[in-house]
Amino acid sequence: MPEAPQFNLEKLNAAFAGKKLGTLSGFSTWRAKVTGGWLVIVSRLSGPSGVSGVTFYPDPDHTWDGGTMP
Repeated sequence: MPEAPQFNLEKLNAAFAGKKLGTLSGFSTWRAKVTGGWLVIVSRLSGPSGVSGVTFYPDPDHTWDGGTMP
């Protein structure tokens, strides 16, 4: 049986209002290169309930470096 393809996630250094999400509030942000752009995942799995969100960022040439514009 052929091996399943890998889904590679890259961790992003996210911040909200100048505070790093990954260290201050338990949120983690990841992206994965997919056809036509990026799949972006934000999650918080700690605490009594988990919270997560997924969105698609169109970028056919995959030029987005994971940061935001100044």
